[in-house]
Amino acid sequence: MGLLRRLFNTEAGQGSASLDVKAEVIRDEKINVVGESNYQPAIRRACGWQRGMDTHFECFAELVPEPTNRYDPNAVRVDINGACVGYLSRADAVELRPAIDEALTEHGSGLVRAVIAGRAAGETDNLGVFLHLGLGREILPGEAG
Repeated sequence: MGLLRRLFNTEAGQGSASLDVKAEVIRDEKINVVGESNYQPAIRRACGWQRGMDTHFECFAELVPEPTNRYDPNAVRVDINGACVGYLSRADAVELRPAIDEALTEHGSGLVRAVIAGRAAGETDNLGVFLHLGLGREILPGEAG
């Protein structure tokens, strides 16, 4: 199964040809965004943050490759509401970049589900950004699909 299809849920489940009935099970994988401390104003604007309040804000993030990034040609910027809120880690960018490029070519977008979160009683009032990628559609015999 291609990584693009695993990430962006574009492939029907695969399994044994002998199975007549199929069901899809989608697992969710959380990917941390890095560098958020540099983008707190944009993150706070995106979620309507209020000091002293726990934050859990569900939204969408756009994954934007930056091949001309002077620090890392594999860099993938994470934007919410058109503003940069961080980057994929170097390891995640290398692993996911081919799928992101393919999604941009095929669908014109690298849009994924995201959550902005933070605790009012935490060590800092910084918020974190987490991406949720649908992975691994599995076939379950005997269930409707």
